[in-house]
Amino acid sequence: MTIRLVSVSVALAAAVGCSAVRNARNAQEAVSAKGSGAVPSEARVDFRGRTLEWLVGFALTNRPSVVSKRLAVEDARLALKSLAADAPLVSDTPWTAPVLSLSGGHSESSGGTALRNHRFSTDGSPSAALSLDLLIWDFGRYDARAKAQSEEVVAAEVSLMDEGCRVFEEVSRAYFTFLEKRALLEVALTNEAQYASHLARAEEKLNAGEANRLDVLKARLDLANARQVAVAASNLVATSGAVLMNALGVDASRGTCEDAFGETTLGMDEVYRGFAGSSEGVEELFCFARTNAPSMQAVRARLRAASHAVDYAVADLGPTISASTSLSWTDPLWFWKWGVSAAQSLFQGFRKTTAIDRAVVAMRQAEAAVDEAEQSLSASLESAVAVRDNSVQAVASALAAVRSAKENLDTAQEQLSVGSVSRIELSDAIASYSSALGDSITAFYDGQRAEAALIALVGRYPAYAEETVRGVK
Repeated sequence: MTIRLVSVSVALAAAVGCSAVRNARNAQEAVSAKGSGAVPSEARVDFRGRTLEWLVGFALTNRPSVVSKRLAVEDARLALKSLAADAPLVSDTPWTAPVLSLSGGHSESSGGTALRNHRFSTDGSPSAALSLDLLIWDFGRYDARAKAQSEEVVAAEVSLMDEGCRVFEEVSRAYFTFLEKRALLEVALTNEAQYASHLARAEEKLNAGEANRLDVLKARLDLANARQVAVAASNLVATSGAVLMNALGVDASRGTCEDAFGETTLGMDEVYRGFAGSSEGVEELFCFARTNAPSMQAVRARLRAASHAVDYAVADLGPTISASTSLSWTDPLWFWKWGVSAAQSLFQGFRKTTAIDRAVVAMRQAEAAVDEAEQSLSASLESAVAVRDNSVQAVASALAAVRSAKENLDTAQEQLSVGSVSRIELSDAIASYSSALGDSITAFYDGQRAEAALIALVGRYPAYAEETVRGVK
């Protein structure tokens, strides 16, 4: 019966080992092409008409940082699983406590007791041994290590959630910035067109003898400046598009931002809203986030793990109780033996007591990390709430400025035809209108970026309210 049990155990261990090796070889083969620098053939992306929610979901499945965090969770779980091999018999996993080993060999030696009757031929026989070692009780070492690693698993899982929040915030911020820069480019191009029209009329007036050359030179300078602003705005669209593609986890081999999103724009009198406005204050948000935000849950889990590490250092002062048995065979003899042992270290140069002190210091460092994370969270929330609240006021004042600047521009253009307004006054009216329009667009998207930052900081699932808003309401 014993031989049959041993045979089954050996066969099962061999099967598990072969499966692990096969999986490892398959994983190596999967990464070999990337390791050699081979460029994979990937389909080009098309994000035309996609919502912000869809883009965030795409990034969560394509960002390498998310993949890395998922692998960290898997590694933490495997580390917890590997700890079971150190579990004593008196534990919640007693079936992993036995350590069974099988050995075999063949040896030969020459005969003779003196040099005169020594033979050059050798005689020998095969031998085999089966041994079983069993840790009965380790006085809490395994329990402390398992609890510490369990908290590390929790920390890895909530770190994955925190990475998801970070990716959400980065994609949202990059998307709103991209839309903002596109709208500002439209404003710059419209501004350039107005200055071009202004220059054309000034040249016509000069040719007709109704204007002086200084007005034409001023109009040309305004047009040149407007073109420089338009070029700069175009560059900002390109750079913000590159940031957006990076946030989505897409490289240039799968297409540029212009290819992926197309050239369709909302226009300078429309904006895209992703989230409804929130109204919670800093205290309310901080009270919720300090215990629910994934970033805070991660540092608290690491603090608990550090506390369990202190338990292990203390338990390591105790003894260990183990048992062992073995069956040996040397042709034609066989014998078996068993025994129980207890071990207690008496002096190791204060190594174990120093380990306790170091574990306590590590726990206090983890405690300080919690305090530091809370302070950082508080500052980030205050900043995001301030930007959110300022954005509401900025949008209202910017819209009032847009209406006033538009009315002033229309009046200046009408009066220019009858000669009651100078060219400089018209140039100032054009500049004031484009500046007010740009300020209103930036203020709106500042608020949307602040809303995304608040959602990510608090760790709530985002409540999307996506719509196109006309007139920056």
